[in-house]
Amino acid sequence: MVLFHEESTGRTVRFDCSDLPVSEPVRNWLVQRLAERAGARSGVKRAKSFRTGYQVVRDFARSLADCEPSPGHPSDITAERIRAFKSQYEDPQTRRTCVARLRIALRGCSELPEPARRELFQTRLPVKQASVQITAYSEAEWQKIMTALRRDVRLCRDRIRGGMRLLEQFRAGELKAGSAEAELGGLLDIFATSGDLPRARDGEGTAEVKRHGGVVPVMRRLSLSQQEAGAFALLLAALTGENLGTVAKWPAVYRRTDGGTGSSSVALVEQRKPRRGPESEHRVAAVEDLPASLSAVLEQASSDEPLFHSPLRVYDLLLELTAPARWITGSTGAFVNRRTSNRGGQGSCWSDEIRVERWARSREFPPVTRDGENGLPGIDVRRIRQTALEIRRRPVSHSRNMHDHYLRRSDTVREQSQKVVAEALEEQVAKARTAADVAVLSPRLLSLTARGPEAAAAEARLAPEVLKSMACGERDTGVVACRDHRESPHAPIGEACPASFLNDCLNCANARALPHQLPVQTALHDRLAALRPNLDPQTWQARYALPLARLQSILDHYSAAEQTAARAAVTARHAALIDTLLSGRSDLR
Repeated sequence: MVLFHEESTGRTVRFDCSDLPVSEPVRNWLVQRLAERAGARSGVKRAKSFRTGYQVVRDFARSLADCEPSPGHPSDITAERIRAFKSQYEDPQTRRTCVARLRIALRGCSELPEPARRELFQTRLPVKQASVQITAYSEAEWQKIMTALRRDVRLCRDRIRGGMRLLEQFRAGELKAGSAEAELGGLLDIFATSGDLPRARDGEGTAEVKRHGGVVPVMRRLSLSQQEAGAFALLLAALTGENLGTVAKWPAVYRRTDGGTGSSSVALVEQRKPRRGPESEHRVAAVEDLPASLSAVLEQASSDEPLFHSPLRVYDLLLELTAPARWITGSTGAFVNRRTSNRGGQGSCWSDEIRVERWARSREFPPVTRDGENGLPGIDVRRIRQTALEIRRRPVSHSRNMHDHYLRRSDTVREQSQKVVAEALEEQVAKARTAADVAVLSPRLLSLTARGPEAAAAEARLAPEVLKSMACGERDTGVVACRDHRESPHAPIGEACPASFLNDCLNCANARALPHQLPVQTALHDRLAALRPNLDPQTWQARYALPLARLQSILDHYSAAEQTAARAAVTARHAALIDTLLSGRSDLR
C-alpha cells in the first residue's frame, strides 16, 4: 500500500499494490519506486498526477507477468521484457506517454540490468504528434471575456460590501428593532458567527430566512460563489500573466516592499509551482498597481476603471470580500467561497477550488471545442495566459527563453515583429543611401556658373574655383568629379586619395556628378547590370551591387529622354574607360 498526501488539500489517497501479479521481490521493488515518487522531495503534488504513474507501473507488472518465465527478481528483467511492455501499446502517442512515465518511475534504479536499462532509457520514443497551436484571443474576444469578468467582480463587490455594512450597523445597534433590515442583519450575524443559517426540519431555511430570499441569497451577502471566485481568479490571471492554477492557490496575506508605511504600488505574494520540483517550486510574485499616470487617466473616464485594470487593487478587493468567509472557516486562502450545496459529499460547503468551466457555462461562453459559437470565444486558461503575455511582452514567473517561446508561437507577435524589423531596416537603408548618394549638379546650376560663379558656388556649397574646374572637366575621376583628392576620407589630409574609382568614388562625400558625365555613367550602369546573370550571385553582390545602386541614384535625376540621348552618345573612349575600371587597372596597387 502506498499513501499519497496532497500538500494543497491535506487529503490522503491510498494506492493498493497488493494485487500486482509479479513475484514478491519484484513487487516490493516496484512499490519502493512508487513510494519515492510519492515522497516530499518528488515534484508530484497531486493525487491525480501520481495516479498516472501508478497505472503505468501496474501495466508494467502485468506485462512482466505475461512473460515466460516471469522474472523472480528485478535483476532478471531483460531487454526483451522491456520491448514486450512497449509493444502492448498500439497507438504511438500512447506508447510514447507510457514509456516516458515508466522512465520517470524507474529513473536512477540500480537493480535494473544494463541491457534492460539501455532498452528503456536510450531507445528513441515514437515521434510526438504536433501539439495544438495555442493562439491568443483577438482583441474583440478578449474584450468580451474581460467585460464579463469585470461585471461579475463589480456585482459581487457591491453585494458583499452592502452585506458587511448592514452587519456592522446591526452589531452597532443602529437598525430599528423589528424592521426588515434588523431581521436581515440578525441573520447575517448568525451566519458570520456559526457559518450557517437557522433551518427548519426539512433542512430549508426558516420563515425569517425565506422572507429575505432563502438560504443561498442570504449567505451570498457575505460570501463569494464558486463562479465569482473563478471570475476573480481569471481576472487576476489575465492582469498578471500568471498561470491560473498558481493564482488560485494564492494566500490571503502579502508583504509590501515599503513595510506598509508608504505608498508602494507593489505587493509580494508567496506562491508555489510544484512542477518545478522541491528546490524551485516556491517563489515570490510581484503584484503591481497601475502607474500613477495611467491611473489618473482612467480615473477621469470612470471611478471603477483603475480598480479593474490593476492587479493589486483587484487582489485587495478579493481579500476584502472573502474576509467574512475566512472569519467563519479559519481558511488562509484568498479564494475561499461557498458552494450552494455539498453534493460531492466533501464534508463542507466551503471551498477554495476554482472551476473555470462552471463560470464559463454560467455566463454562456461555449466549451473550448465549440469556440466561436454564438459569437463568443471558448474559455481556455492557456489562451488567457498566452494573450496576457503578448500584452505585457515581458517574462512572468519564467525565464527570458521561455518567454520567447510563448511569443514565437504567436502569429500576431511574428507579424508585428516582422513589420517593426522591416521598418527599421528600411529606415537604416534610406539613411545610408541618403548619406552616401552622390550629389548631382544640374545643367541649370552650371549655366548659372557662367553668369555668376559666386551664387552658383554658394548653392552647390563649393568654392567658386572648384565649381568652375568641375564644370570644365578638370576634376573628373572615373565616372564622377572629385571636390579635392587631397582631402579624402580614405587617407590623411594632404595625401593623395588611394580609393578605388569604381567602388569608393561612388560612395564618397567629395564626389559630384555633372551632366557631361552622363554618357559614361549610363554605360557603366548597363555593363554592371549585364554582369549580374553571368556571375555568381554572392560575387556580384559583393562587388557590384552598391556601385549599381549609386549609379541608379544618379540616373534618377535625369529624364528617360536624357538617359536615352546619353546612351547614344557613348564613345569608344567611354567603353575603354569602363573596361579599365572593371579590370581594376586604374586602382592603386
